[in-house]
Parts: sequence; C-alpha cells; structure tokens
Amino acid sequence: MAMNLVLDMETNGIGSMRPPQQTITQIGWILFDDQGNTKGSGNDIVMGATEVNRIYDNSLTLDEIIEFGIPLGEAFEKMSKVIDSDTTIYAHNADFDLGLLKYAKLSLPTSKIICTMKNGVDFCKLPKTGFASRHKGYKWPKLSELANKLNIILENGKLHDALYDCEITKECVLKGKEIGIF
Repeated sequence: MAMNLVLDMETNGIGSMRPPQQTITQIGWILFDDQGNTKGSGNDIVMGATEVNRIYDNSLTLDEIIEFGIPLGEAFEKMSKVIDSDTTIYAHNADFDLGLLKYAKLSLPTSKIICTMKNGVDFCKLPKTGFASRHKGYKWPKLSELANKLNIILENGKLHDALYDCEITKECVLKGKEIGIF
C-alpha cells in the first residue's frame, strides 16, 4: 500500500531563502495512509546552528538547539527509513524544504512530491499585493491561509513548529484530496 508523508523543516532564519541556504533546526514529519491513519511520526530538534534569528515567539532558541539537538543525519535517517519509492511526500513550500535538504547534501528516496502551497494557489485565489501585484495570477497561500480556506481550525501561536505544521498540512492534504486539489 502506498503511503503519504508530510514534512516540514524549521531553520535558524539566517541565510538565503532562494536558493535555501539556512541551517535546519527542526524536522517534523507524519507518515499516514490514504484513509488518514497515522503510521509514524517524528519531531527532532537538529544541532548545528551557531546563531538563530528568532522570527516567531515559538522559534527555537540557540540554548534549546544545543541542549536537545541531534545530528542532522540522524534526524534525516529516522524520516527517510519510513519512505520508499511509492511514498508521496507533501510539503507546504516543497521547494524550500527540499532545497534545504539539497543544500545539506541529503536526498529523499522518492520523486513523488506535491507542494501544497503551489497546488493551493488557484483554490485559495488570494490577490497579490505590493510589487507582486504587477504580475498576473494569485499569491502563494501561507499554510494558515490554505487551512482557513479548507475550514481547518488552527492555533496561530503553534504555527512554525515543524510537527504542528505537519499536523495542519496533513489535514489540508486529506481535505484537499476530497475536493481534488491534490
């Protein structure tokens, strides 16, 4: 039976976004079947950051990373061992998350990847603002905007924790599959 995996990564917030060249500080993932039954999950703080830009109130501190962090390779191995070539991976802004792995010279054992952010653009139909409004089309929805459009209740103060973002992304995937977004 083919499985699904949602993944999310948090970073130290320092470095390029495009291409992603930030240090991974947390990896969260949830493995689930097509009925939505969770088959496994992980939530690891990753060591390696030497400084952090705490963008959100719940962003990890450098002290937390030093005290609780495990090597990136160990966190990645925990996740990648539950993935096979038939696993479909979902990520909100997959280019960023997979770009972080590429920057760290890590690759996933599947090429079945769906970006919930990009696939949610035409569903959310959010107008572009500022400089971006000069270009046609809609803006990429934040995870919270996609969840709101799908009537998924979330706690904004918990967003940007990798495992919580995976929980919300999983709910978006399940509802989105019902209506044909994914």
